[in-house]
Amino acid sequence: MSDIFSTLKLPDMITLLNALCGFGAIVATQNGMLHLSCILILIAAIADGLDGSLARYVGGSEIGGALDSLADVISFGVAPAIIISSYMGNEYFTLAAVCFYLICGILRLARFSISKSDNAFFKGLPITAGGITVSAIILVDKGYFQPIAMAVGCLILGLLMVSSVPYMKIRSKKKTLPLTLIFAIPIFSYFLNATLTSTFTAPLLVTMMLYLVSPLYIKNREKEVHEHNKQPN
Repeated sequence: MSDIFSTLKLPDMITLLNALCGFGAIVATQNGMLHLSCILILIAAIADGLDGSLARYVGGSEIGGALDSLADVISFGVAPAIIISSYMGNEYFTLAAVCFYLICGILRLARFSISKSDNAFFKGLPITAGGITVSAIILVDKGYFQPIAMAVGCLILGLLMVSSVPYMKIRSKKKTLPLTLIFAIPIFSYFLNATLTSTFTAPLLVTMMLYLVSPLYIKNREKEVHEHNKQPN
């Protein structure tokens, strides 16, 4: 037992925090604290981004990659599925859509674990983005989203995760610092004044919606560059 603990490094500790936040989100959901469960998923997402950054700077362990995928299944696959089921009820179409979301998330992580690394793009929507989107929707929602709408949303997120659509990796400080702030504001607002959480989560939801459709911009941009290069000098 001591051997496996001795292999753990700082990034692995952050990854385990990710997993614990996912577990905490499940427990909070079981106790009727849905907004807290969504906030815990946002904290898990910050941990998920931080462990990768730390691993690139200080180095990771042999089990770091596998550990990260296992944590992501809990925090951005199982936990959001349970949250949606609790939030929207147990209608058959909702449960079917939630199961589809979870299966697609697992498949996406399995594919990622055997894929060659691309420094610029993910292949398919990251499961982390799926979990964040679900959490942001529920934090912002004031009864506008009907079960059928959430079910359709789960289907769309699931399809995007198992697709080959390229999603850009956001690693530059010019992008990560503002994003960290957008994540932090809803978290702090919840613990300071929970009634304001919905308002302060709106920028995060808008950001996630833009990220979901970002491949359209990338495709159009590549088309413009290609057509420009074809023009005679």
